[in-house]
Amino acid sequence: MASILIIDDSAVQRVILRKILEKEGHDIIGDSSSGQDAIKLYKETKPDIVILDIVLYDANGIAILDELMNYDKQANVIMCSCTALRNVIAESIQLGAKGFMVKPVKSHLLLKTINKIMETNKSINESKNIS
Repeated sequence: MASILIIDDSAVQRVILRKILEKEGHDIIGDSSSGQDAIKLYKETKPDIVILDIVLYDANGIAILDELMNYDKQANVIMCSCTALRNVIAESIQLGAKGFMVKPVKSHLLLKTINKIMETNKSINESKNIS
């Protein structure tokens, strides 16, 4: 299972995501409403996956994504937003996000995205061990 960091300005959304993910056996290693906390928590905990909201009270999630990806090119970030604007989705993916979820998040889509990321990471790690 994955270790996951949840960054969302909505306490309700963080609780919903936590319940969905913990029910499936994932480990929530931190959560916050702050973009600056996202960077600090990522560096401290090195999660397998970050779920990152676009709108945070102290930062723009796209800017935080960019900072995370500059810190760790291998970061697995799933962006979340209430709006599905094509330019925001495209920018997120271009910066390195591994997925984009529109709120309200559908649990089966979130779990499918997480499983896909974990399978990809497993394949990459296996191919490194073979080389």
